[in-house]
Amino acid sequence: MKKLLSLVLIVMGTIFAVSCGNNAQSTDTASNAADTNASISAVTVTVTDLVGKEYALTNMYEGKEVTIAFPETNMVGGKSALNSYMSEFSLDGDKIVFTALASTKMAGPEEDMAVENEYLQILNGADTISLNGDVLTITTASGTNLIYTYKGEVAAADTNQTATNN
Repeated sequence: MKKLLSLVLIVMGTIFAVSCGNNAQSTDTASNAADTNASISAVTVTVTDLVGKEYALTNMYEGKEVTIAFPETNMVGGKSALNSYMSEFSLDGDKIVFTALASTKMAGPEEDMAVENEYLQILNGADTISLNGDVLTITTASGTNLIYTYKGEVAAADTNQTATNN
């Protein structure tokens, strides 16, 4: 009887050891896959990734034309519902900094002017930038996400526009 009990315990112990070993291997494989996916999505955005591209804001201001474009190295501009805006920008890893945002000052519907003022204030608080395929996300220091979708190619900026600082 003792031999039978010992044999059963040995068999159960072996099964347990083998199954735990396979789980550890599966966990390691899953962990390695997660690490690989994290490193793929953590790719740093470069100026080269942005230059010549325009994006449309998709998560705010439905029915309003709000865009961001990168016509030249370290230059940004776009449409803010009513007027055009422009600035210089710099990147440091995933951090983005805009220097004094400026815009044209055409009057228009009060709703468009309110959208424009709010958008430019949010954009002025930009902190980080990420690019995942055709989706560009700029996140502010307060955690607001501006999510843009690729719209197309853009020509070099027109430097003859009249602008005022915001």
